Amino acid sequence: MWWRLVLVPLLVWMLLVTVGTGLLLWQQGHSRQAVAQRFDSGVRALGDFMSSIAADQLLRERIQAETWLAAPEVSAHDFQLVVGGFGYPSAVLLDSTGRVLRNYPAEPSLVGRDLAARYAHLRAAVDGRPTVSAVVPNAARGLPVVAFAVPFTTSSGRRVLSGAIPVRASPLAPYLAGALALTDAQVQLTDTRGDIVAATETFGNAEPRLADENGRLATALNRRPGGRYRADGTWWHYSSADIAGTPWRGSATIRESDLYASLVANEIAGRAALAGAALVGLAVVAAVGRTRVGRRALEVSERQLARRAGELEDANTNLADVIAMLSHDVRQPLAKIVGLGGLLQEEWGAIPEHTRVNYVQRMTVAGLRANDLVTDILMLAQLDAGAMLARPVRLDVAHAVREAVAAHHVSEGTPISVAAPDETAGLADPAQLQLVLGNLLSNAAKYGHPPIEVTVVAAGEQVSIRVADHGEGVPPEFVPRLFDRFARAESGVATTKAGTGLGLYLVRQLAQAGGLDVAYEPGETGGAVFVVTVPRTHVGEEIGVS
Repeated sequence: MWWRLVLVPLLVWMLLVTVGTGLLLWQQGHSRQAVAQRFDSGVRALGDFMSSIAADQLLRERIQAETWLAAPEVSAHDFQLVVGGFGYPSAVLLDSTGRVLRNYPAEPSLVGRDLAARYAHLRAAVDGRPTVSAVVPNAARGLPVVAFAVPFTTSSGRRVLSGAIPVRASPLAPYLAGALALTDAQVQLTDTRGDIVAATETFGNAEPRLADENGRLATALNRRPGGRYRADGTWWHYSSADIAGTPWRGSATIRESDLYASLVANEIAGRAALAGAALVGLAVVAAVGRTRVGRRALEVSERQLARRAGELEDANTNLADVIAMLSHDVRQPLAKIVGLGGLLQEEWGAIPEHTRVNYVQRMTVAGLRANDLVTDILMLAQLDAGAMLARPVRLDVAHAVREAVAAHHVSEGTPISVAAPDETAGLADPAQLQLVLGNLLSNAAKYGHPPIEVTVVAAGEQVSIRVADHGEGVPPEFVPRLFDRFARAESGVATTKAGTGLGLYLVRQLAQAGGLDVAYEPGETGGAVFVVTVPRTHVGEEIGVS
């Protein structure tokens, strides 16, 4: 019967279609899984970042408290200066028993009251543990806030400084907004009770809770830290991470249609290619079936049978060629989708070792370059949003310079000489000063030539940090635009180096945000000299530890 003649080609076609469909679905699922994992990694990175922000806030608060609030009698003026320096809308200073010594805004009725008995974070701080609070009502007006409470030792015994930031219009929100590259993601911080600490979305309630703002997400987070849920007919992907050192948890959610939007075109192309190949294969099966039926009809005599046997052999050879061609055309679009990562995974053993190493090195260099670019863009976003707040303290500028040079040696291996007097007091944010010096040292190593020399000079009311190299210097015509945004020289060594034109712009913005300044001057014997100016503290004032 005729259907028996097409059974084998049909089975081969079905096998190829099944294998192709399986490979396509595996590849598309793998791609979606990789995208979801990158999203989850971004949320975990957000958790680490917010943890470091909380730890840094507690450290800065302790340093300022020890510097300004350790006297036996703390004036209202000094207390307001410290609170204003952090931008806290409310704060309290407690004695060793948890009773209020000072409060801001001034509320005389609170002075002498035992607030540690009322607030768990204050009790922990009185016991000697720096603590970040959950969402609590502030003591003066009852508005929802989160607080940073730090104990510090004075000659009058232990004291506690606790500053609070509001949940509404939280200064933490700009960090969340720039945390993930996906603009459609909703990001929020919540405490252990589900109260919202900060979020990228506008609150609907005066005292926002995640269960009220996004009940489906709250329910999903109670079951698992990450996964997917369905709301309003749409699937959402979500992930979360605990913020170490705080009672907070960071979470983010995004529509899966937005998360996988970049894959849709490739997925459609892959399915179209598979469908086209399946249709062509089916046409070949039909053609082969007709050929075999015709061959049967011609087997009338032994002579015709012998002639048709040769024709059948040719037909089988042609069929094998067609199947091989179809297999190639089905696999080719899949291989293009998988890309370089799929090539390494599927053909690892067939690629020479030196080629594999070269691929990995190229991928690593590209990844590092992308990471640097993301870091610059995030820092640029924070500067534009006004979220890069400086916390100047008294520090030993010479010590800070040596730390920056040591860190540069570890990461770059570039020899650098340092000439700096000991205990040169200055007023600067330690972290921002390290970023400024690190960028200038990297700039000197990238565009200049050894030796690189760093000199610290104290003169009058300022301390100057000079970073000099012995390269070709900055082209004179480019000097007026040297610190401009996205500016790149069109001549000299800069044209041979990869860069975004953001480095020196970010250096100056960081410096100016912390009350410093950065300027350029040509070296006396060639090369470039960048001068960082730090305000000098008065002689005899205590030098903080950076």
